[in-house]
Amino acid sequence: MNEDKNAPQNMAGQNDVNCTTFPANNYNGPVVVSNAIPEKSGKYAVGSLACGIISILFCWSTLLGIGLSIAGLVLGIISLTKKCPLKGVAIAGIVASALGILLSFAILILFIMAIPYM
Repeated sequence: MNEDKNAPQNMAGQNDVNCTTFPANNYNGPVVVSNAIPEKSGKYAVGSLACGIISILFCWSTLLGIGLSIAGLVLGIISLTKKCPLKGVAIAGIVASALGILLSFAILILFIMAIPYM
């Protein structure tokens, strides 16, 4: 019988032609290959812009407008600090959220000023 010393062997120590060998490593567990750098997405930037636009639309409802504006500001700032690829969208979300909070406070002040005339 021809025995090739370089041929892979199976569990019984016999030569196995259909077996693929890998170099030995010092780690005895499974080898997991994954990306070391996670893919950056612009979900915080898009959320900031969405909250900013909705806060402008609902500025007449002061609690909803102010709440969405604060959420938009927070999401926009988080997106800028994480250096996400959609920097312009994050800035637009911050601007829209700031405008929404200003409009909400302006309408709140107008409602307060109108109370004596009701």
